[in-house]
Amino acid sequence: MDKITFSLFFLFTTQFFFAQQKPKEVKSFAQKDFNAYKFEENKYDLRTKNSFLYLRTENDTSSYYLDPSDYKGIVNYGVDFASRDKKVVNFIENYEIYYTDVLFEKCFFSKSDSIAEIEGQIFGGWNTFDFKGKPPVDVVEISVGELKKSSAVIKCEYTSSLNWIGKFDSISYIITYKGEEKKESFPIDTLDIMTLEKLSFRKQLPASSRFKVRFKVNKNSVLSIGKLSCYTHFYNIGEMFFTQQKRKGIISPKKDKNAPRFVKIIENNVQVNDPKNQIKKEVPLYYQLTEKAETFILTRQYAKAKDTYMLLAKEYPTLFARDIHNAIRVAVLSRDMKNAFIWGEELAKKGIELPYFNSKIFNGLKKNLEWKSFSKKYDSICKLSQTKWNSNLKRQVNDLLNEDQADYGLENRKESVVLYETTERVTDKLIDLIKKEGYPSEEKIGAFTKNDTILIQSPEFGVIIRHAVQQKSKGLNELNQLLEQSYKALEFDLKRSSTHRNFPGACFHIYKGNLYIDKSCDYNSDAMVKKMVFMFNNPNGFIIDNGNFIVSEYNPEDPIELDEHYNNNFKLVTKLTDDWKFYEK
Repeated sequence: MDKITFSLFFLFTTQFFFAQQKPKEVKSFAQKDFNAYKFEENKYDLRTKNSFLYLRTENDTSSYYLDPSDYKGIVNYGVDFASRDKKVVNFIENYEIYYTDVLFEKCFFSKSDSIAEIEGQIFGGWNTFDFKGKPPVDVVEISVGELKKSSAVIKCEYTSSLNWIGKFDSISYIITYKGEEKKESFPIDTLDIMTLEKLSFRKQLPASSRFKVRFKVNKNSVLSIGKLSCYTHFYNIGEMFFTQQKRKGIISPKKDKNAPRFVKIIENNVQVNDPKNQIKKEVPLYYQLTEKAETFILTRQYAKAKDTYMLLAKEYPTLFARDIHNAIRVAVLSRDMKNAFIWGEELAKKGIELPYFNSKIFNGLKKNLEWKSFSKKYDSICKLSQTKWNSNLKRQVNDLLNEDQADYGLENRKESVVLYETTERVTDKLIDLIKKEGYPSEEKIGAFTKNDTILIQSPEFGVIIRHAVQQKSKGLNELNQLLEQSYKALEFDLKRSSTHRNFPGACFHIYKGNLYIDKSCDYNSDAMVKKMVFMFNNPNGFIIDNGNFIVSEYNPEDPIELDEHYNNNFKLVTKLTDDWKFYEK
């Protein structure tokens, strides 16, 4: 008998013997058994040699499991990114860990040779489809070994970090850590990890969610099943297979369809689980009431919105002009002309002149018998408020705006180095001005309108602050401290201002009249979508807080690049308007 024939015969007889002896030598296990022996559920993230935050050591090809609960995020450790030619660099880090479910369909264990055979499926993960609508090129890793808990130094890799913001080189770009320039990897934190040693089995499977594996087990063996960017499942299979008295099986709980699919660790550079960053912990009552009123407006419950604004006025003696603007409209639409006139007088105190009421929505108000006396009174209140303005503050703010736009204007935009120097200079002047005269609030310099009838919800000089944020001005920390004080005094509308919003990292984008959501974002967006749709279908001119979104300008010279970008990386939510070109002007 030649070698080949002998091998085939041996394989056949071995399999036959194994099958024949199964009733005596082989034990079977079900899903509920695995449930009883699982541990460290939803705690450790699988990291492989191709992962960011991988612990790179010589000849190290093994995976490990990271507990990211204390991970702060790159920039929060004091790492900063900048270009040598002063171009704006926005480093945005998002770190999410997804949940998965493991279904064990078959499990047999042969006690005579300590061999286990398992078949099953793994469901869930970061995405169900890739950018071309095909199953994702995912990594499912299954390992068997002995568990070891330890801690490890997490390093910031120079090249991999820069790849998050583009393919840059050390000649053009700078990475600094706590003020010191770095050109090689460097440690940033020490975090808890787990590894599996004395591996008897390790296999990485492609995108398919099904698995069928065979491996050797001892009494200390641990089975791990996980996907990249997902919580790993751990099972004490050594104890499960060899124990004389098994734990009582646990039936899997019914899956909640509304349960979250992932946990956010870092969102737009913010450590989500840090109590200091829980922005929602104490939302000022002012914004709770305005959000409530705007929700009523979205659903056309104008009377309820009117009552909410009345409550707001009782709680706060001074309101932002945008909220008075809405309050007048809901009063008119709920046919409460008396309160509409009262709100009108409040708007006059902001210095908004009478042509504001030329909007179509006020036609009925102007036909009211009270209009004549109201208009005379309104004009006198408006002129009186204007005499109380800080004219020096208003003039200097306008001068700073002109100085900024002289270099930033689209028609004569300067080179990046010049723009950086301009922002540094203008930011320093703005800081000195606020220290001396206070923040240029609506009470100090008035509110602003466009074409007489349209209220500008954010003052034009806000672009100065925005540039300071974008350019990471040296005086930004000091400026932010001053703005925070003005925010608490309800002088600066920081929560709804665009000065600190709409940078890369926003999930919603508007392009060519369409609303898109980034494929990497996954959360309940119904409320946001309603607001975005309302923005383009708003005949009464309400001002609604639309959250964080980006408007991408259409480039008629090279439209294909952005078209492909949105087709590949974003999901189309809905069409907002066919008349989108006005939005690009």
